[in-house]
Amino acid sequence: MRRKHIDFRELLERLLPLEELPPADRGAVERALKSGVSEQLEQAALYALQQLERVGALRRLPPARNGGAPLLRYQPRDGMDVITIQLPGAARRDGVVSFPRAGLPPQAQASLEHVRRLLWLEDERTLTDPRGSRTRLGLLPQLARVGADLLGGSEVRLVPAVGDPAGPSAALESELGSEAAAHPEILYYCPDLQLSARLAKATQGRGMRSAVFAGLPHGGEEPLGHLEVLGRGADAFGPDDLARVALLADTCGATMERAARLAKVAFIDPLTAVYNRSYFDLEVRNEMARSEREQSSLALCIVDIDDFKRFNTLYGYEAGNEVLAHVAQTLKRGVRPFDTVARWGGEEFAVLLTSPIHAADVTAISERLRLLVERQTVELEGLDRRSHRVGVTVSIGVAVFPEHGTEPAGLWRGANQALLAAKRPPKNRVVFFEREAGPSSRG
Repeated sequence: MRRKHIDFRELLERLLPLEELPPADRGAVERALKSGVSEQLEQAALYALQQLERVGALRRLPPARNGGAPLLRYQPRDGMDVITIQLPGAARRDGVVSFPRAGLPPQAQASLEHVRRLLWLEDERTLTDPRGSRTRLGLLPQLARVGADLLGGSEVRLVPAVGDPAGPSAALESELGSEAAAHPEILYYCPDLQLSARLAKATQGRGMRSAVFAGLPHGGEEPLGHLEVLGRGADAFGPDDLARVALLADTCGATMERAARLAKVAFIDPLTAVYNRSYFDLEVRNEMARSEREQSSLALCIVDIDDFKRFNTLYGYEAGNEVLAHVAQTLKRGVRPFDTVARWGGEEFAVLLTSPIHAADVTAISERLRLLVERQTVELEGLDRRSHRVGVTVSIGVAVFPEHGTEPAGLWRGANQALLAAKRPPKNRVVFFEREAGPSSRG
């Protein structure tokens, strides 16, 4: 059989049946091809090989070796050619060994009960509220049980790529955690934590001796996060165990991406890319119940674009839509990561400042939102096909739970009454509701 040496770009562009990949995975490969960076091309090729093997487009042949270096061999489902990839030997750094996932055993051995539990992780009940933090919280208890059974009593932690106050999110070692999240095609294994200076310190007192860091595979541009699997004994994970860790990471990544897709369909306003009214109605009830349990406060801000109709009249409805999207994203950038911005309807937005929050913080954040909008200009294409730079301002009405309302409708009435006062000329103000004296301006 004739051999031909090719690079990873040619492998991706000419040999692999990329059309059989899911759209998100094809997008990741296309981004790597567009970048032209050799490291990204190699990572994309190894990831594509894994996914194509999973969907049955490629069949892995028995492994071979070339002077000690492992060789991966694949055959297309409908072809006779053999694709051979020479993997680098496992690299070791500060006691941590890097294993390309493509070199792990192709089939992770798991019992029927293990498979049933893995499937549970993708059950719709886990995704009842498809917001990233709540999806992770739904995964955590079952993930711990699956990890204990599938991996022989190990401790399993799910760490999102971005910190989340709703659940455990701190990596045992931030640099290694970020590296694992960015390179899901590699498993990072420390067979003896005591031989790694950084991990020995991070795991001191936990009674663990070995650890695996596995990034969650994803089809988007941004990492989802990683798993951390801890074992009580030194060198607790063999090749089959590492393959099961990879399987667990695959399942978690698929679940979180599915949650994101559900959120986009069910709870995201397509015009502005912030949450819609349906999601806000759910969130405000949940957050008010939490604040009541914790005896803390939250705030509702109703944000209305001043004189919005003039944008539609002067520049057209498409220009008005651009103003809506611009204000929505400005508000989203101006709040804390765990606050909620939703389009309520028309040119009104609802901003929920979740607990715990103090009166001074509410004042500072709501005024910051107003100033952020006021200080920017929006470039619009008018009906005359010319570009126009325009200023936008907003008026904001604010009510605080439980001071101004102990249920959603009452809190909304208070914030809406304050908004009506803020909309009186000269507008562009923040007004707080005050039950006895009526709305009071603080802008």
